[in-house]
Amino acid sequence: MASYRVEEIVDGVWLLRVNDRATRYFEALWEIPEGITYNAYLVKTGEGDVLVDGWKSLFSSRFLKALEGLTSPDRLKYVIVNHLEPDHSGTLEDVLRWAPNARVIGSKFAGRLIDAFPRASERFEPVGDGEERVIGGLRFRFFSAPWVHWPETMVTWLPDKGVLFTCDAFGGYGIPEGIFDDQCARETDIMRSMKKYLVTVVGHYRKFIVKALEKLERAGVEPRIIAPGHGMLWRGNPRRVMEYYRDIAQARPVPGKVLVVYASMYGTLEQFARTLACELRMNGYTPVVYGYTDTSRPHTSDVLADAIDAEKIVIAAPTYEAGIFPLVEHLVDEICHKAAAEKDVFILSTYGWGSIAARKLAQKMESCGFRVRGVLEERAVNLRDPGEVREKVRSILEAIASS
Repeated sequence: MASYRVEEIVDGVWLLRVNDRATRYFEALWEIPEGITYNAYLVKTGEGDVLVDGWKSLFSSRFLKALEGLTSPDRLKYVIVNHLEPDHSGTLEDVLRWAPNARVIGSKFAGRLIDAFPRASERFEPVGDGEERVIGGLRFRFFSAPWVHWPETMVTWLPDKGVLFTCDAFGGYGIPEGIFDDQCARETDIMRSMKKYLVTVVGHYRKFIVKALEKLERAGVEPRIIAPGHGMLWRGNPRRVMEYYRDIAQARPVPGKVLVVYASMYGTLEQFARTLACELRMNGYTPVVYGYTDTSRPHTSDVLADAIDAEKIVIAAPTYEAGIFPLVEHLVDEICHKAAAEKDVFILSTYGWGSIAARKLAQKMESCGFRVRGVLEERAVNLRDPGEVREKVRSILEAIASS
C-alpha cells in the first residue's frame, strides 16, 4: 500500500504527497527503480481553499482521504490544473464529484483539452499568461510555460507566500526521506534525480525551459519555495536550483567529464572501453562508463542523465547484421532526441567480415548536432592483444586531448 504525507510547507499552504514504489517504468518507458512521488498542494484562504494539481488516478481514494483531513467539499473553491497529464490530473474528476461547487482554473490552451474531464469542462475558467487573481486575499499569478512539457502547461506563483507551483518543472524521480532539499543529507543525489527527470521527460523541449525561466525572471518572480509535482521541494537556495535547471536545459558540460558507452558481445570492446576509462582517469578526466554485455545492461534513463552534461562522449559498438548494434542504436537515437548538443564525439567500432556501424554512428551523431572528432574501426581480431588495445586507446586519447 502506497504511503502518503500531508505537511504544511509554509503558513496556510499544505503539501499532499504520495509515494509510488510500484511504477518501475515512468511513462511506460524510463527505468526508475528509485520510484517517484506525486505532489499536490492546498492553499487555505479566507474565502475558501484552493487545490493545486493532483495525483495519479491509482491513488484517488487516498487523495480524497488526505484532502478530507485539510478541507471540506463546501470549503474547496478552486482547483488549479497547471498540467493535464494523467499523473497530475488523475484525481480531478473524483475531486470535482466530491466538491460539486469547486471551479477549475487552467491555461487557455488547457481549455482545448479539458473536455476529457466532463465535470471540469463544465466549470472551467481559463486564465491568460501573466494574469493575476485574488482569492481570499491572496494573489495567484499564472504564467504560461508551453512545452514544459505539454502545450497547455503553466506555473502558478503565490507571491504573498513566496511559493512557485511548477508541476513537472523542477520535478525529480525518487522518494526523498524529507520534504525539502535542506533536509536531505546528499544534495548530489537529489540534484541528479532532477536532472534525470528533466532529460527523460522534458529533454526534447529543452529550449522552452530556458524561455520559461526568462519569462519568470522578467516578471520578477523570486520564489522562496519551489513546489514541483514530483519529488523534492526546494527552499535551501531556489535561485541556485533554477540556474542548475538552466544549465541542464542548455546541456552545459561538466569540465573533464567523458561519457563512455560500449556494447561488447564477446569482451573485445569491453576491454577497449575499460582500458580507455583507466587512461582517461590517469590523464585527469572523469570517465563515466556504461556497458551492454551478456551479463549487464544499463538503464537508458541513467545514460541520458550523464549524456546531457558530459563534455565529450565515446561510443563503442560492433557492427551487427550490417548495422549498428541494436541497443546502442536505440540509445543513440534517444541521445539525439533528448540530449542533443554541440559536443565532441568519438566512435569506435569492430566488425567481423564487413564494416558499417562506425559510419552509421557518425552519421547519426552528426545529424543531431554532435561533432564527430575521431573514428576508429577495427576487425575484432585486431583488438585481442592487450598491447594492441593500449596502442589503439592512445590514438583515441590523443584525439580527445586535442579536441
